[in-house]
Amino acid sequence: MKNIPHSKFKMTNYSDNVSQSFNEKKRKDLMASLAIDALGMATYLIPALGEAADVVIAPIIAILIYAVHRTTFGAIAGFLEEIIPFTDIIPSATIIWFYRYFLKGENTFNEFMEIFKKKHSIVIDNK
Repeated sequence: MKNIPHSKFKMTNYSDNVSQSFNEKKRKDLMASLAIDALGMATYLIPALGEAADVVIAPIIAILIYAVHRTTFGAIAGFLEEIIPFTDIIPSATIIWFYRYFLKGENTFNEFMEIFKKKHSIVIDNK
């Protein structure tokens, strides 16, 4: 068994903590995205209101998407998806989640690292 310097042990714990925190945020963002999409589709449950309720729901969806994903483009896309008739079936928040965490995963992780470092007042180069 190798002797591991104390500082390396702390770094490993820090890396594990960052990774665990990022994965937890990813899961929470997915759950929030699914809930936002469910809310958007819920207007179909009220037959008389249906598309008319989307006028009220669309800005709420846009605000929620922005709150979760911090993207103006995504919020506008979510708003338009809700306001355009018969497009409620499109899971826009979940699509944005997939884009952020899979297609742009490295950028999303780097953004997370910046926030994590500021929040925990730690200076580390993650390159």
